[in-house]
Amino acid sequence: MATNKWGVIFVAATIAALATSVSAKLFTVGDEKGWTLNFDYQAWAKDKVFVVGDQLVFKYATGKHNVFRVNGTVFQQCIIPPTNEALTSGYDVITLATPGRKWYMCGVGKHCEYGLKLFINVLPQSYPSPPPPPPPSVYPAPSGKVFVVGDDKGWTLNFDYQAWAMGKKFYVGDKLVFRYPKGIHNVFRVDGTSFQQCIIPAAYEALTSGYDVITLQTPGRKWYICGVGKHCQMGLKLFINVLPYPTYVPPPYHGTRKLAPPS
Repeated sequence: MATNKWGVIFVAATIAALATSVSAKLFTVGDEKGWTLNFDYQAWAKDKVFVVGDQLVFKYATGKHNVFRVNGTVFQQCIIPPTNEALTSGYDVITLATPGRKWYMCGVGKHCEYGLKLFINVLPQSYPSPPPPPPPSVYPAPSGKVFVVGDDKGWTLNFDYQAWAMGKKFYVGDKLVFRYPKGIHNVFRVDGTSFQQCIIPAAYEALTSGYDVITLQTPGRKWYICGVGKHCQMGLKLFINVLPYPTYVPPPYHGTRKLAPPS
């Protein structure tokens, strides 16, 4: 029986399109709050995974806000693009067509300066899944301890965080909890140079919930600072060293060896 190659190609393309449409997610930005003032959009985006093919919906009262797709510099400085580039329908649907960093902001009045802006990172469709954990017989599961930074003092001024960390062992899989009054402090994950010189990263990189939980996912040195005012210079900073999974070596076998019966 003859095979219609164009039919095969069409079916294959249809299956691929269906697979993409099934896997694609629809994210309403801000959930029930929508696109509005007085909402932390970086906290909303935290822990969400955005993949090529997913869609963002910006929902707001028409005329009160709008949406601009911008670059990182425009995002940080709240530079308003030409008005003809704005999305203004009140129900703007954006398909994430390419991987990489994406920036969105409102261009009405000072809304961007007031925090009506969103930064996300979009992963490719075939991004690798995390590797499975090693077998328990060789590498037991990490302890998964939870450390409240500063214990009952929390994340605050006038506290020696290096003294607090001294003697503690942090392993991959453990969690740090930074607890503080929301708006009084924040948390930035930085490198060694920024830690030493108290260089504050871009504001959208801050953790600001007041109860920020960070899972230690990789071994090595980790640095954290507060970016509010001169808090870092005043000592509101923490350096730790994260250890890999503890290695388990099975003990040697000391059982009695049975001899084979004579033939």
